[in-house]
Amino acid sequence: MFGLTFEKLLLVTLVAGIVIGPQRLPLYAHWLAETVRGLRGLLEKTRATAEAEIGVSLQRSDWAALDLRQYDPRRIVRDVLEEAPPGTAAVPAPRTQGAEPLPPADGAHADTNAEAALNDEAALNDEASRVRPGQRYLVTGSAAHPRRIRIDSLPVDDPRRIAAYRETRDDQDHAEQPGTTPPAATTPTR
Repeated sequence: MFGLTFEKLLLVTLVAGIVIGPQRLPLYAHWLAETVRGLRGLLEKTRATAEAEIGVSLQRSDWAALDLRQYDPRRIVRDVLEEAPPGTAAVPAPRTQGAEPLPPADGAHADTNAEAALNDEAALNDEASRVRPGQRYLVTGSAAHPRRIRIDSLPVDDPRRIAAYRETRDDQDHAEQPGTTPPAATTPTR
């Protein structure tokens, strides 16, 4: 406390004994002890008043039970998985992220991959149908976490990029031919 070591306290005591003198030293030591007891009593009284008004214990030992680190979700799940209910076998440890899942026994694995590819292709075509001419960015993701992706950064064979450039080229072709106007559906209105 305050960087005081035993040697420093001994030195302060010796200096105080020399400065105060042997006659007054017991009187000042008694006064110091009474002051420390009074401060401790005041602190304890204030703590008791605060506990009564707030309704919460201010003892350090009571707060140790409310340590939020004990509510770490990873630790809770790990503890639940490690302890087995009485009369049952222990749950095997979860696989690591690099582990390959086991393929289904009935050959449904190939069907699942084909369906996923069709769904991805349909989603890309749906997004490609919403690309406007001259659009530079594609907004993907949820409304809470949107991501802006430059159309130029998409692969050349991506349907969204093809749609953006095809519509832009169609507009340029119509503008180059005299007497023709671009289709009304391609001009955005605001």
